[in-house]
Amino acid sequence: MRAMRGGVALVLVALALSGGVWGGVPNGPAVRAQADVIDQWAQDTWAYLRAAQTTSHHLPYSWWSPVIPGGDYANPAEIGLYALAWLAAYDAGRPWSPTWAETEATVSAILNQLRAWQTGAQAFQPHGPNAYQRRVFYQWYWISWNPPVVGANVGDNHLVPSIDNAWLAAALMTIRAYGAAHGHTTLAQPADAILSEMDFTLWYHPATHRFTWGAVENPQGGTEADYLSNENRIINFVARALGHLSAAEFRLSLAALAGPAGSYGGITVAQMAWDGSYFTYAAPALFVRELATEYGRQTLVPATQAQIAYARDRGYVAWGFSDCFDVGTGGYVQQGAPPAASPGAPETRPGLVTPHAAGLALITPLADEAIATLQTLANTFPCVYEPGFGFRDSVMVHPAAADYGQCSARYSALAQLWLFLGLANDRNGFVWRYFYRDPGVMQAHLEMYGGAQVYVPVVMAARE
Repeated sequence: MRAMRGGVALVLVALALSGGVWGGVPNGPAVRAQADVIDQWAQDTWAYLRAAQTTSHHLPYSWWSPVIPGGDYANPAEIGLYALAWLAAYDAGRPWSPTWAETEATVSAILNQLRAWQTGAQAFQPHGPNAYQRRVFYQWYWISWNPPVVGANVGDNHLVPSIDNAWLAAALMTIRAYGAAHGHTTLAQPADAILSEMDFTLWYHPATHRFTWGAVENPQGGTEADYLSNENRIINFVARALGHLSAAEFRLSLAALAGPAGSYGGITVAQMAWDGSYFTYAAPALFVRELATEYGRQTLVPATQAQIAYARDRGYVAWGFSDCFDVGTGGYVQQGAPPAASPGAPETRPGLVTPHAAGLALITPLADEAIATLQTLANTFPCVYEPGFGFRDSVMVHPAAADYGQCSARYSALAQLWLFLGLANDRNGFVWRYFYRDPGVMQAHLEMYGGAQVYVPVVMAARE
């Protein structure tokens, strides 16, 4: 059981014993009220994710706004996490959950679209092949086209991104395991077919033992991913789990990643991210069970504590510093909190907070603080949360800022997916249960973190 503090901690302990915040029969009015709030967040976030105006051809708009046109494109990470979210929503078994017929139809359509791009079976290719060398995927796909295709702007859309392909692969591995566990070959087989063609050695550099981020029509281009806490550790992990790296190569690839220690307010983060953005610490833990490892204890949890302390010291009513869209119609900005390896200020926009950071923190021992900050945001800033849509991408909480209290005009698919899957893991470990059914995942975890006792119970539970 997570080490929690305060009244919300008691709520979560009771809910965990009764089946999680989405299910069970909570005891007592305070517990039931808390469960209702969390269930409402899940329901509204899910309503956004499946809404007709935020999707096209069973794929998610990268972002959607009631006042700004556009956003009708998606990258491999968003597509993979979106397919996985359908299974998580179905698994929740709530009144708002989709039926199995809806879930199977949507997830199958997504897998079939990915496979059509990958194999070249989709004849409509106005901007060239829809997948790089019929193996991995490009940065952006225009999902409102019929059928969807890779974008025309070669300088952006045709980048071959290692990190987005890694997120997609992690999602596909989880979907494959779910399908195999429940006898759904319509999911397991196409997921396996896509994974069998993906090749992460396209980005790997044997001389440095690092992966590149990727460049236009060139996986070997771009800068090298060089920090452990810059979310790119998911690339190393997936590459090993899929057998694309040997055990020796995997060990060398991890050793090649930088991880300087830093501190803020007496809180030491053992392996800092470059810019202090919260998702870089926490997003891989949606799949990899890092919380019980040395990385979780000495890096992920302290990074969360440092975010909370930094917000308090700055006089902000809420915390959550992670890359997001700016308020109003502003563009995407880097946003982080100390400590950070970069010598520059981690906050590009002082006081800009994104709810998805607290959503990711739901899987940490500081889930009570995460729930409290989400409640504070929703109760203090009416624009940040809307029934039927969930949380907007950001809100300005700096009390001296001219745009204090203003919110982003956008809802972000990636942010909504992180929050929704964070809720799913907090409820019953949904993503972890199925991701760890994969023998390659188990092996990669053993080699990366050691200590079989950490996660054997997870695998046993998944097989019950």
